[in-house]
Amino acid sequence: MKKLGTAHVHLITSHLDLPWQDKFPTIARRLKDEGLDLGSDPIPVVPAAHYMVGGIRVDDIGRAYLHGTRTIMPHLYAIGEVACTGMHGANRLASNSLLEAVVYAQRVAQHLIQHPPPPYDGNHPAWRADGLGALREHAPINHDRTSLVRTMTEEVGIVRSNQRLKRAQRRLNLLHDEVDLMWKTARPTREIVELRNLCLIGQLVVNDALSRTENRGLHYNVDLIRDDTHEPATPASD
Repeated sequence: MKKLGTAHVHLITSHLDLPWQDKFPTIARRLKDEGLDLGSDPIPVVPAAHYMVGGIRVDDIGRAYLHGTRTIMPHLYAIGEVACTGMHGANRLASNSLLEAVVYAQRVAQHLIQHPPPPYDGNHPAWRADGLGALREHAPINHDRTSLVRTMTEEVGIVRSNQRLKRAQRRLNLLHDEVDLMWKTARPTREIVELRNLCLIGQLVVNDALSRTENRGLHYNVDLIRDDTHEPATPASD
């Protein structure tokens, strides 16, 4: 796909036996919705990220750390894909989400039962809507979100390079500035909040990838390939 610049490749399944095809009814139904038949039609496929290895740093019972410290943030827990537990190392084997979703959920539940948070006393600042009336409905943001997805897919995918990562960094910085202008003048809808968060996460991923000096786990940069007789590679410079 990268060599040819195509949006997808085709998966051929016509050589597979019909009983094997019956093992994937959900995929077969989805293909029919798109006018395709499993087994007879070429299926367009692309690589996709479906699990985030990393996130909010937590301790062994799911309590979140303050950024850059080992200090626990009171009453804040993170469970599942949003959390960085270290249980999977630098990668995650397929179908291992139960470690995150079930084990940590049980640990957090037990901790809350044993250490219930103090009752809420109702003492909080009153929410004020002053100024919201002057905010306008945001312009359609589908184009910006599509641009973000395309940049992360094409430049920060499975196989990376310093050149592609730097190009993604420039594009994300520009997109972040545009979204930030929207954020300050638009009504805070779910769509614009998600787009703003996605821009921030994309920048964090790219900046961290550029700072790495070795390939490990999910991170594979062709510019960091080396043999054991050489010193570790130098991270990309600005």
